[in-house]
Amino acid sequence: MDSVWFGKPRPGSGQPLGLSRDAIVRKAMEMLDADGMQKLSMRKLAAALGAAPMSLYWHVPTKDALIELCLDEIYGEFPLPGPDDDWELAVREMMHSMRRLAHKHPWWIRGIGEFNSIGPKAVAMSDAMLQPMLRAGLSLGGAARSVSTISSFAVGYAIAEVNFTARGGMDSPPPDLAKIADLYREKHPTYVTMLDQPEIWSLEGQFEFGLDCVIDGIKARISALR
Repeated sequence: MDSVWFGKPRPGSGQPLGLSRDAIVRKAMEMLDADGMQKLSMRKLAAALGAAPMSLYWHVPTKDALIELCLDEIYGEFPLPGPDDDWELAVREMMHSMRRLAHKHPWWIRGIGEFNSIGPKAVAMSDAMLQPMLRAGLSLGGAARSVSTISSFAVGYAIAEVNFTARGGMDSPPPDLAKIADLYREKHPTYVTMLDQPEIWSLEGQFEFGLDCVIDGIKARISALR
């Protein structure tokens, strides 16, 4: 596994004047928020910074390394649980923050799993989430698996939601709902009836329902240990 975090910082002498890794990352994040990963290039980033493209490589060796740095910055936006916070409240706040940040930085949520998340801010968040789970009575392995399971739900939901939002939203029945119903009314009447249920069109409600289900499973695990 290759990662920007495994490399040693370059010496300060000889670096291009007027540039820093922090400035490069900040500008890259602005461009990522505006246009996404596919449209980011080192050449465009250099132009936005008023620098020569090759000067960026003094600070970041590759575009992938730059993305890793940017991804880690987002983990620094998470509110970390306090040392005595209840595990369920901590988990709920963290997952709601994940969903909120997914909408703020769609490129970030889509990059999870594609790029490494082993930067200092990502690790600090993971470590902070383990503490309340351990206090609840789970083993370290059980705490890690619980956090991973809950996070996987939130990430998967947020990716789908971000994609729906990019296509115009899905927080209300689609305008072609009647056409969809006409297609399947005879062969799949239960499915068509389901389309009339108002609760399925609430993205917030669906997220809460799924989060409740996962947390209830963790609660059952904790109760079984007592």
